[in-house]
Amino acid sequence: MARQPRKKEKQPLTIMIVPHSERLPISLRIPPWVTPLVLVILAALLVLAVSFAGSYYRLQSQLEELQLEREMEASRQREMRTTILSQQDEVRNLSAEVEQLEADLMEIERITNEIRELIGVEEPDLTSTPEPSSSKVDGQPPHNIAAATGLGGGSPHPSTSISPSNRSMAIVAEASQHMQDIGPLLPVTLQELQILREQVLKRLEKIEPIKRHDLEALEAELQLLAAAPKRWPVDVEARITSRYGPREFKGKPEFHTGVDIGVWYSTEVKATKAGKVVFAGWLPRYGWTVEIEHEMGYSTLYAHNRYYFPDTGDEVEEGEVIALSGDSGDTTGPHLHYEIRLNGKPVDPMKYVDLGE
Repeated sequence: MARQPRKKEKQPLTIMIVPHSERLPISLRIPPWVTPLVLVILAALLVLAVSFAGSYYRLQSQLEELQLEREMEASRQREMRTTILSQQDEVRNLSAEVEQLEADLMEIERITNEIRELIGVEEPDLTSTPEPSSSKVDGQPPHNIAAATGLGGGSPHPSTSISPSNRSMAIVAEASQHMQDIGPLLPVTLQELQILREQVLKRLEKIEPIKRHDLEALEAELQLLAAAPKRWPVDVEARITSRYGPREFKGKPEFHTGVDIGVWYSTEVKATKAGKVVFAGWLPRYGWTVEIEHEMGYSTLYAHNRYYFPDTGDEVEEGEVIALSGDSGDTTGPHLHYEIRLNGKPVDPMKYVDLGE
């Protein structure tokens, strides 16, 4: 029987360490299975090293990208901060301009009120011009700029506790609201100024040119005009039958000290300004007459009545019925003789009647 060859067994690996000293060599006997294990471990370590190197370079690349994005974000934030600061400056300038506009309108209103008070006229009733709904208070439209725009009460800016961007938006919203409130007021203000201009020019025409260049004299004349009776003494439509000044009456020349207003019998005669009755009775040529004393040296006289109501010493109001027209005294028919006197001297009533607003 043939002899089978024996399988060759693996021999262990022996490693000898020979020291430089006189010591005996050291022999390390490594089993045969250790070598493959070491090779496997080395291969695994090599794979791990390669994987680690790949991860390292990948992470380093991502880190560089993140750093670049961070720098770009920081640049964008710097640009954004610059933009926000610029916008905040523009918002502050806008708010300041709106406040200045409101202040200018209030100053215009103050000056116009002073002029109205000086010349004795009231604020015109411009009911045809709509008021902004946002500026109404308790359902009533405002009577001045401050009420319409909300100036004069509260802080002009929102609280500083909110963020700058929100604060800027709040300021813009507030400025926009103020502009919406001011917008409808501008045409009204311009219309009021135009009316006031016409009223002032009408009064300046009645003042002597030499007094227009003297501020004190001009102010005194304007105050005198403001105090004058301006109301028409009858409400019915009537024509002037005889004006103030030289005329011929019943074939004789004379100076007419008032105006004759052609009205029929018993037309209501009304006081043209509030005052005190200084005479009520019969006067030669004037007939039944009422004379009323007013402020600033003015007095008015109503003559040729058929009946009068107040007594001497009575106080009467402007527009109060004081007599009924007639033809008493020296007349050629029923009419009202109306006079205005200044410090006892007759003046042309038409100088003042057409100033009535």
